[in-house]
Amino acid sequence: MTISKLINYTTREFISENELELYVSKQEEIFTPDVIKEFSKAGMLRRVLTRIWNKEGVARVGILFEYRNEKAFVECQTLLDKYHAPKVKTFANKIVGSRGIVLHEFTSDEFK
Repeated sequence: MTISKLINYTTREFISENELELYVSKQEEIFTPDVIKEFSKAGMLRRVLTRIWNKEGVARVGILFEYRNEKAFVECQTLLDKYHAPKVKTFANKIVGSRGIVLHEFTSDEFK
């Protein structure tokens, strides 16, 4: 079982496939190994960028964030403002975030 206590799932819907692809291409530029270390130290356990594929004609990604606890969430928001926001502020996209506290979980033995 993981130690995630707080999860955030955000979707970003872009005006075009090109905008979505440009956003995806920026991830390696934003999340360098040093930046990832800062997020890890602050308590982010996992971040996953997904391409939403079951909505035809929509250019949308989903981003899963898993945090150790609420304090980690707050600290990581500061890091997102520092590293992520400045590099994606020019994108025209609709952002919807949902936050939750883990109430029940199971993990496959194959999940590492």
